[in-house]
Amino acid sequence: MSCIKRVDRSAYVAMAPEAPFMAAGTMAGAVDLSFSSTSNLEIFELDFNSEDHELKLLGQCSSSERFTRLAWGSYGSGSEESHYGLIAGGLVDGSIGLWNPLSLIRNESAHVRHLSKHKGPVRALEFNVISPNQLASGDDEGTICIWDLANTSEPSHVLKGTGSYTQGEISSVSWNREFKHVLASTSYIGTTVIWDVNNKKAITGFKNSESSDRFKGLISCSVLQWDPDNCNQIMIASDEDSSPTVKLLDIRYPQSPVRTFVGHHRGVIAMEWCPSDSLYLLTCARDNRTICWNTKTGQIVAELPTINNSNFDVHWSPKIPGVVSVSSADGNIGIYNLEGCSYKGIGENNLLNAAPLTAPKWWKRPVCASFGFGGKLVSSNSKLPEASVVFLHSLATEQSLVNRITKFEAELENGEKASLRSLCKKKFEETESEEEKETWRLLKLMLEEDGTAKTKLRAHLGFSLPSADQKPHATYSSENVKVTQQESSDPLFDDAIQRSLIVGDYKEAVSHCLSANKMADALVIAHVGGTTLWESTLDKYLKMSNAPYMKVVSAMVNNNLMSLVHTRPAKLWRETLALICTFAEGEEWTSLCDALASHLLSSGFTLAATLCYICAGNVEKTVDIWSRSLEKDDDGESYSERVQDLMEKTIVLALAIDNKRFSVSLLKLFESYAEILASQGLIATAIKFLRLLDPGHFSPELSILREQISQSVYQEPTQTQQNVLANPYNQAQPVLQPSFTPTPLTNAQPSRTTLVSLNLIPPQQRTMDYHSPTRSAYPTYNPPPGPSSHQSTHSETGLYLNSMIHQNVVPPVELMVPAQRVAVQPLPAPVAPPPTVQTVDTSNVPVHQKHIVATLTRLYKETSETLGPAKKRDIEGISRKVGALFSKLNNEGISKQAAEKLSMLCQALDKHDFGAALQILV
Repeated sequence: MSCIKRVDRSAYVAMAPEAPFMAAGTMAGAVDLSFSSTSNLEIFELDFNSEDHELKLLGQCSSSERFTRLAWGSYGSGSEESHYGLIAGGLVDGSIGLWNPLSLIRNESAHVRHLSKHKGPVRALEFNVISPNQLASGDDEGTICIWDLANTSEPSHVLKGTGSYTQGEISSVSWNREFKHVLASTSYIGTTVIWDVNNKKAITGFKNSESSDRFKGLISCSVLQWDPDNCNQIMIASDEDSSPTVKLLDIRYPQSPVRTFVGHHRGVIAMEWCPSDSLYLLTCARDNRTICWNTKTGQIVAELPTINNSNFDVHWSPKIPGVVSVSSADGNIGIYNLEGCSYKGIGENNLLNAAPLTAPKWWKRPVCASFGFGGKLVSSNSKLPEASVVFLHSLATEQSLVNRITKFEAELENGEKASLRSLCKKKFEETESEEEKETWRLLKLMLEEDGTAKTKLRAHLGFSLPSADQKPHATYSSENVKVTQQESSDPLFDDAIQRSLIVGDYKEAVSHCLSANKMADALVIAHVGGTTLWESTLDKYLKMSNAPYMKVVSAMVNNNLMSLVHTRPAKLWRETLALICTFAEGEEWTSLCDALASHLLSSGFTLAATLCYICAGNVEKTVDIWSRSLEKDDDGESYSERVQDLMEKTIVLALAIDNKRFSVSLLKLFESYAEILASQGLIATAIKFLRLLDPGHFSPELSILREQISQSVYQEPTQTQQNVLANPYNQAQPVLQPSFTPTPLTNAQPSRTTLVSLNLIPPQQRTMDYHSPTRSAYPTYNPPPGPSSHQSTHSETGLYLNSMIHQNVVPPVELMVPAQRVAVQPLPAPVAPPPTVQTVDTSNVPVHQKHIVATLTRLYKETSETLGPAKKRDIEGISRKVGALFSKLNNEGISKQAAEKLSMLCQALDKHDFGAALQILV
């Protein structure tokens, strides 16, 4: 892949530590086409949004001498005067120039000062990352100066090796990434020294030589850098063409390299460790290759395109991971995205697609978050000081819904009918839907005291008895009735009737009267003729009458209100319900209301059918109709709000009729409601409602949900109180109690955040061996105000120093993390676990079914032993299912037919007749 940005310059480069800028200083010894001898310091912007291939120049200034090294530190970063830090340049005349990049960008006077101490070219230059006010420099005469940028009149420390530590021409210096007073330097004569800057003494040193040939002499060292992750290891490269190696050394055992990187064919000139991920190291050599290495394996990760001439300076961008700058002897600076470079020079493969590579740290998630059960959110942030802390949040995504649920639960606490009627009245006043108003009005009537509910219901339907002071309805008196029936003028008819009466043939007399349409005469004679004749005559009269009200009379006389329910028009449902309310009691009332509701539902009167189902106490059918509203998106309500509406009506209805029937639809409703409660962190409320249900009738989904809620309870309440929703799981019939008792169970607050530290063992203490009782004072650096901070990264082991150096011992620091940021309210007692083979009660299993328990228990034990511990989860699942079966046998919850088939199955299994067992379907 070709470079993404470039500029024609023969220059050393330094990357800005806190901004997307790059500084370039004219390289000493470079010759351009015009043979110019000028020297410039320039700042370019790394603007990758621009389509321009050339780097954008932000500012420049001239320099008295050309550069032999360039460095950009964070000293003063964040302040108004030096917002972007400070640029230091090693010059060919032995001086060090300091420039303010902010002034350079503003085209102001950028030169700060010159540091003069060295007598030869300054080829080694580096700022201290931990203490930005320290700058280390090295020259051709083997002198190392430590400059305090707060006072630059003279170096604060001057280091020069003697004896076996004589270095000569210093090629590179590097500050330790963990101990700010430790500096490493190397030279072109092959000597490397580790310095204690505070005491101006060498800690240790070693020479770079081929161990296989002691007479070959020392090998030149061109560059070195400390391992960012291990304060005892250092990377050293050689620029000799005969030994172009890069070695990772442990300063305690320098003669045995930890790892050797072989790939270059000529001397390595420059090297830099990736600041974003220490897994990667970038090197360039005289073989015109620029290679990215995996520092853990020593393998080549990627390689920049080969050029006509060698590169002499390479750098990673501290702010843009994966972006590198390369300065070439061809006279240009190229910017590359390393992820698009080739792998081992073969093809244009992506950096992470070439095995056996791993994802760079900058591709890894700095922040992780995941939602969990019970309204929990788990998050972590690797960039925080508490990088090993997991944050556990309790969130409510619908706060208005949580407030509504909490309010509804509080209104149900005492469970008195008066408070429930007040709740219904409040809901009636709040709702705008006429259907909802009618529903809540009827629910309120259902909660009336015994003996008055039906009377008030009939009055609500528009039918009531007049009171003593109420004006009666208009009536018809005998004076107002026109006499239409006159005395019979047929003597033969009269004679026939009289003869029948004389001989006592009342049946014949009634027959004559009916044939003459004399209904009143027929009824009077039939009354005299006895009960049988009276009933048959009355029946014929009622059938012959066409008056609508006589249909009602017929149903009352024959005690057949069911026929009236099925025959009356659906539009007259109020009158029909009022008739039932007046003349039906007990089970008849329930069955008639249920039949009327079915008739209305088939006729399209959904609301009327719902109200009749409510009167019948048929929660199953009522919930089935109400559940249809869950699929509609009315008035912009969310699904959770619609479930809450439905659940409020269902709970009030169940309390009003003392319901004992829980259908599949009701179980699904409770399941949906419990999921919503749990998702909002209302675990205590979810447990209350789940306790309404018999665990023996749980669906698999509801059993899983209950188990999840049980596992989410990690703290038991301080006391236990009875609650209407807290029926025991072994109860034969789940019953809604008519009262609510205040409960101590509370739900977690949505704002709660819990911190969980992953540092169970405090980090190892970092120490340095010392023997000297004294230590020279060193000026303390107080950084200027700004957002940047400088922190050290500890490695696994402390730096090994074998010389006599005094060093303070850093005490072990343990991260103090509060267990919780806010007080956690006591959570409800865990839900009783489902029955298992080991815990289920089988004392009430009938004698003829005892062998079923014995057979299945035996098979469970054999299966458990066969599967072993590896299948523990499967074994526990089998135990719960068999335990649920035993519980039903114990409570006689299995039909006779199913029990007989189960008995046949166990008998076949006992006889090892598996073929017959497979044919039995239970």
